[in-house]
This record gives sequence, structure tokens and C-alpha cells, in this order.
Amino acid sequence: MPAKSIDYASLFTLRKDGRYMGYWHDENGVRHSIYSKDPEALYKRIEEKENRPASGPMTFDETAEAWEGEYRETVTVRSWLNLKPHYEDIKARYKGIAITEVTAVDINRDFMEAKARGLSRTVVNNRRVIYNGIFNYAIINGLVQYNPASVVKLPRGLKQGRRSAPTDEQIKAVCSNLEAPFGMFPFFLLCTGLRKSEALALLKSDVDFKAKTISVSKSLVYIDNANPSVKSPKTEAGTRTVPIIAALLKPLKEYCARTDSPYLFPSLSSSRGGKGGGYMTERGYEGAWLRYCQAAGLTDENGKPSITAHQLRHGTATLLFESEVDAYTAQHILGHANVTTTMEIYTELREKQKAKSLKKFNQAIKNI
Repeated sequence: MPAKSIDYASLFTLRKDGRYMGYWHDENGVRHSIYSKDPEALYKRIEEKENRPASGPMTFDETAEAWEGEYRETVTVRSWLNLKPHYEDIKARYKGIAITEVTAVDINRDFMEAKARGLSRTVVNNRRVIYNGIFNYAIINGLVQYNPASVVKLPRGLKQGRRSAPTDEQIKAVCSNLEAPFGMFPFFLLCTGLRKSEALALLKSDVDFKAKTISVSKSLVYIDNANPSVKSPKTEAGTRTVPIIAALLKPLKEYCARTDSPYLFPSLSSSRGGKGGGYMTERGYEGAWLRYCQAAGLTDENGKPSITAHQLRHGTATLLFESEVDAYTAQHILGHANVTTTMEIYTELREKQKAKSLKKFNQAIKNI
């Protein structure tokens, strides 16, 4: 009789990201997670690791793979896509090297090389997040005694990403296109300063027209193959009550009266037969945003959106500054965990304002 084939898939847990998860034990009996989209390949990898001769401490790349499996359960698909290239680069950098042999000197060298390549502060900080995660995992599992990344600072002089607020013309387009498809959403973001994820998670019951406030207590994230799920804010500052300004009050009331859904910004019906009405999927949002930008004349020469939801949040910060709203009030409205973040935005805007004023002064002198 032919040998009965093994149903490898039944031996493992299939995760939401399409990978199978298994476990192997090192020579000290510590259990480590391991992942693969191919259950048979996963089975063979576990056999290799379980049956290999004792060879000292785990390698950095083995530890990184074990950490990655756990970490990806805690972040959105988009967040991981931003980190993945740096994770793969760091893992390859120390391939085959014992986790105990990677030092603060190595990590600092990596950061300095990243600076020399012209990488931004945000990108280098992403690499630090990866190092910290891997070594903290190693500490918890008894592989190392301390985290060398914890003592390494980011190099001075890294390029800073510039915040890009919408132009006056773009703000006018947002304010004059409320009746465009999905037109309330960008106007709502501009008037409230909410993050896109916070606005998409709102229910109508979060809006109190009598008190003229909006209760923000959750965010919409896309972890499971771009399908929506709700989570709590990262910080306490994310949970807040935001005022409904007069310019938003009437249009928002009329908008809410037109829809039966309990969601403030529900998913739309689709040409593929989707009825809509629940939380927006990532694809649904991107389609709605594109159609809005096309209707409002907010596209570039390639027909793609020329403005993002995040830019509108910066637009709110700019308008708060220009309206002389103090930084602490702006911090609360924007949901910044630390007023320093708000102050940095205000300082940058103040410098821009100063430059414009000096330019006008210079022109006035020339015209005398």
C-alpha cells in the first residue's frame, strides 16, 4: 500500500495573515514560534531545528524571525509594510551571528551608515524599533541579559520629514465640495483635526449635537487582510472630547439625517454587489477618497489624489495656530500625547510666518 500522505496544514495554526504557525524548542527547552505560508516547509524547518546538534546560542536572524511572528500580531498591515524592508535588511546584516555577539557598537554603526545613505530620522527610528523589539524578545526568553539597542541614540543631523499642510486652494476646495461623493469626510477632518482612523471608527452615538462635542475613544485599523477592526487609542491623550465648531454643526446635522447607518462614515455600496453600511474596508476607503478628489478637482497630473487625510490634520493644526488657539488647547483637540509635539508644529509654523513677514517687509522697503 502507498504510504499515507501527511496533512501538514492540520498540524499547525493558520494565522489571519495567511501564514502557518508552529513551535520549536532550543537546547534550553525554550519554545520559539516559527512561521511559513507552506505547511510542509514549516514542518521540515521545525524538524531541522529540533534535531540539530547543540551549537551554542540562537543566531540573531533566528531570534528576529521568532520576534517578527509575535510582533506582526500587534500592528496593522500598513505599519508592518513600512517596517518590513528594514527588518529584512537588519536580519540579513547579522545572519548566522549569535544574538549574544551583536553589540551596541554594531547598532550604532548601522545608524551611522543609515545617516550616510541619507535616510530620514523617521526611517532610522524604525530601525531602532526593530532592534529594540528583537532584543527585548531575547531578554524575555532568556537568550541575552540586556538590550544593547537601549543605549544607542539616534545620530545628530538626521534629515527631518517635513509636515505638509494643504494649500489655501485645497482648503477652499474641501470647504466648497461638501456635496461631492464622500465630501463630508474631508471637511469633517479639517474641522475636527481627527486622524483618519479615528474618524472612520466613529458612530453617530459618539456625536452629541446638544453639547456640540464628539467623543473620540477608538480607531479603525486594518490588520486582517485590509479588513477593518477597532482598537483603543495608543495613549490616554487619544481618548478625548472634541468640540463641534459652528461651521461644522449644521452640515453635520444634515448629513447625519440623510443616513440610516449607526456608523458616521459607513462603507458604501459597491458595483460588485456589496451592500455597505458597516465599517469601511481599506479598499473601500481608498476608492471613496479617489472619487472625492476627482469630483473636487484635487488630483495631480496622473489623476491621483493630490491631498491626503493626514494633510488635512496638519491643516487643522495650521488653522488653530493662525487663529491664535493656545498650544495646550490644540494639543487636546489633536490628541497629541505630549504638548511638545504640538509646540514643534507651532514653532515650525511660527518660523514660516516670520519668513513671510520679513519678505513683505523687504518688499515694502524696496517700494519706498
